[in-house]
Amino acid sequence: MPLFVKMFVSNMAISLSWYKDVLNLKSVFELPDKDGKTVMAHIRGKKYQDIMLVSKQSDREFNGEGVILNFAVDDIDKFAIRATKIGAEVKEGPVDRPWNARELVLKDPDGYVITLSMMIDKGKAFDDVIDRVR
Repeated sequence: MPLFVKMFVSNMAISLSWYKDVLNLKSVFELPDKDGKTVMAHIRGKKYQDIMLVSKQSDREFNGEGVILNFAVDDIDKFAIRATKIGAEVKEGPVDRPWNARELVLKDPDGYVITLSMMIDKGKAFDDVIDRVR
């Protein structure tokens, strides 16, 4: 993997369930402790959409305030329906952005901000989008 995000979570079971149920991520590997409880989970969406959830061991570990995870998805409205149905915290959207993206902004159980983003017009070149925004 060229890059992945490692996130501390306060309750592994709740967080793992949230990422699987809301974002449809799948478990690649889960590491149990000596009591059989999962303390680390490697989860994945599409190729290279990897996250490692790690159980907090103390109050010294903190959430990524100011960091927003962005996932490219094919059908933002499907995720919006799923998130609402499950009771996930929707911060914004779905909303169309001037940079040719339709976005849904969610907050996970530990307060991490997740943006799901879908290209609106797939035929539009990147330079055309940038020129339009300027």
